[in-house]
Amino acid sequence: MDADPLPKVTPYLLRRADDMCARRLAASFTGTRGSDDPVNRARLRSAFLDAAAAVHADAGPPKLDRFVAPSHLVVEERAVFDQAADWYGRFFGDRPVHLHLHDCDEPTVSPRRGVRVGGWVDLTVVGDDGIRELRQLELWAGRPPAEDPLELEAVWVAVLRLARWVGDEPLRVSWTDLVRGVHRERTVAVAAVLPELSARFDERVGVVRTRAASADARAGNDCGACTTLWRCPAHPGAIDVRAPRSRRGTGAIGRPGVVRLSPTALETWGQCRRAWRNQYLLSLPASDDPGFGDHGRLLHDVLRFVHEHGSCADAAHVASVVEGHGGDDRLRDELARHARRCPAGAATPVGHELDLARFHREPWPPFMATARVDAVWLHDGVLDARDYKTGRVWYPALSEDPRAQLQAWVLAPRAAEQGSRLRLRYEYLSPDVEEDPPAWEPDREELRDVEERLRVVVEAMRDERDFRGVADAAVCAHCRYRSICPDRADGATPSRATAIWPAPDGALLDEPT
Repeated sequence: MDADPLPKVTPYLLRRADDMCARRLAASFTGTRGSDDPVNRARLRSAFLDAAAAVHADAGPPKLDRFVAPSHLVVEERAVFDQAADWYGRFFGDRPVHLHLHDCDEPTVSPRRGVRVGGWVDLTVVGDDGIRELRQLELWAGRPPAEDPLELEAVWVAVLRLARWVGDEPLRVSWTDLVRGVHRERTVAVAAVLPELSARFDERVGVVRTRAASADARAGNDCGACTTLWRCPAHPGAIDVRAPRSRRGTGAIGRPGVVRLSPTALETWGQCRRAWRNQYLLSLPASDDPGFGDHGRLLHDVLRFVHEHGSCADAAHVASVVEGHGGDDRLRDELARHARRCPAGAATPVGHELDLARFHREPWPPFMATARVDAVWLHDGVLDARDYKTGRVWYPALSEDPRAQLQAWVLAPRAAEQGSRLRLRYEYLSPDVEEDPPAWEPDREELRDVEERLRVVVEAMRDERDFRGVADAAVCAHCRYRSICPDRADGATPSRATAIWPAPDGALLDEPT
């Protein structure tokens, strides 16, 4: 009988070791069998790396005309592919190299440490000058290192796995964001940095082992990505559901066995199913700025800091926080509007930016709902949940807002644990909004109706095949993908003012085909 495989670590697991739900971390580390969801990101990655291998199949300068997107990719995936090919040519088109087929497609076994080391190792090549080279390629607009590519786990773990191939020779190491056109490169004396990288690896693996040993379950945002829900203490009755086998290997876009819902995902689905597919099934990088977000994030950060370190009623404290965060008069006005409505003085805080999750099992299909609530207070027998808004009012009643419906359903068990009524309120802090929608206290019947609405939506998500765009100018004007979507409304044409992908030649993004 074959021995059980060694536990496996990946760059992602090492990076998240301190804050990931310990039970999810333990399941990933030990290889606990779960729902085995499809990894749709691999469609684009595999297609691009296959094409890059063809580009470098012959010795000499790269044959960039071999960058051809396969037909099974959808239009938006092909747009990312073409963007990446353009930037690849700009950064690497003048380097004659030949391809080296590394042996890192399967995890690297480290018997001394008792682990297998996984993660993507992208391209390895050897230049005409004899220098070995690792090219880690980012196709999802990832977080760039400030200067040194070895700042990123995906890079330094790959270097460790390639150390035997490199030996005492130098290694040219690069990390390149082929969507945003960001490139970081250095030549590394691997033998010299190996002790430091090995120590870093051992330290992170130690954190993984320690936290995996506890395997404490914590309901929250991680539940939306967890594939081992069965017997989870945080979700009694949860089950693992495998993705349908009939859809695998056909070029079709896979759906997870357990669909994940969030307020934003639910809102996107209701607005445009094509946008939902691009963002939540394919995880494509946004091609366009939706036109809002930065100020809202700042406001939420400041409100959390104000409440965690003092009171929003303390004018001196608020002024100090605003100044420390580089705030302006708009932010001061919004904080003043909040202070007039905040229950903090007479309430017990339950949490700020509270991540919650709830599993639905029956009737079929199952789903996992997650939501972040900006502030939750307990007072007068009420669990008072607040969400801060900086834009316009879209629904006159929260009971009609899909985002609020999901938040209320996820919050309901927490209210029941407290023996309290649930009250949900959206605080609109813009001076353009004269009055908030009335607070909503859903009863049991309303919550049952919400659960059924969510179930019906999930059923549609599992069955959808066409993913047609809505072609509504009001929706398309704020879409993350309007420059590359063939179904966009006529009034939502792309421009350099909205597109956030820089083109290598400074031109507009190509019209979708």
